[in-house]
Amino acid sequence: MLILQDRTTIKHLCGQEQGWLNTPICGTDTIAAGERTLSDNWDSREVITVQGVIRPEEMGVTYPHEHLFLDAMDHYSSYGYQLVIDDEDVMAQEILEFTTRGGRTICDVTLDEIGRDPERLVRFSRRTGINVVMGCGWYRDFGYPPIVAEKTSCELAEVLVREIENGVGDTGIRAGFIGEIGTGRHHVSPAEERVFRAAALAQARTGVVISTHTTRWGTLAMEQIAMLEEFGTDLSRVIIGHLGDRVGVKNLLPIAARGVYMEVDNIGYLDYQPEYVRADNVAALVKEGFVQRVLLSEDICMLNHLKYTGGKGYGYLLETFVPLLRERSVTDEQIYQMMVVNPANAFSRRRHDSCIS
Repeated sequence: MLILQDRTTIKHLCGQEQGWLNTPICGTDTIAAGERTLSDNWDSREVITVQGVIRPEEMGVTYPHEHLFLDAMDHYSSYGYQLVIDDEDVMAQEILEFTTRGGRTICDVTLDEIGRDPERLVRFSRRTGINVVMGCGWYRDFGYPPIVAEKTSCELAEVLVREIENGVGDTGIRAGFIGEIGTGRHHVSPAEERVFRAAALAQARTGVVISTHTTRWGTLAMEQIAMLEEFGTDLSRVIIGHLGDRVGVKNLLPIAARGVYMEVDNIGYLDYQPEYVRADNVAALVKEGFVQRVLLSEDICMLNHLKYTGGKGYGYLLETFVPLLRERSVTDEQIYQMMVVNPANAFSRRRHDSCIS
């Protein structure tokens, strides 16, 4: 294993040399260089992937909000087959756009209502060599299964804890975080509140991070934060999703002030906003001192997002968006923080066992 000792190699992100991106960050020099930004001593932390537990430094470059496979056609019928991604051969080729640029870990936020398939994720992880961290929970009110109406928050929390600690059903394949759990546009429904309370209860017992879905660029983000805080969640263990598309960092600063992770994960959605809007927002958050709380991802969830159909593909963030950040004076060290250190902090928890295989 090559041990990364020289952080100046970060300069080669998306450049001629990218080997460092594929290398676990190990060794005291590397850890010391980012010591001020670590949530804890990584020696005492673990990440639960679909293939088992790994160390945080093995995550490397991470996309924290993606859908490797999904089937959301029943919930968004107007999109037709665009919301069905189920071809493992196609996806094995697609993920090369990520791995050949140094990508190492995908956090898959697909839940049961939109086609979560733990066994497929294991096959894919083994086939491609990437780490896959799988979520658990219930996505949005319009697609909730009957269990959400039939169980109390405490009972729902038990389901989440079992999936995190023991595995989904009888598969033994464990979830590594809670999410994405979401709210709609105008108000939080009683069922959504029940799910958020269950997530908070389960998070307190397991220590994993909660990842949320906001509808239309951060709508109800502050309400999500207020709910989770009321239910006892440590807000430093919360990721608020789908941020960064509104013009102006002023929309993000109240969220940032609460200490949550801010996930700018619509990167490449040019039908939402021009890309410079997101790049400006990320650069502004960095300038305001929030670099330790920013996560970056693409949220690929449709066939027309894939490279083979002419879409952005899994390499877009590294190939196109990172240079936009550099143009705005975001340093390679800060990019490394957002794409390597922050995900490792967010998706790791205090180790429960005496050793990690």
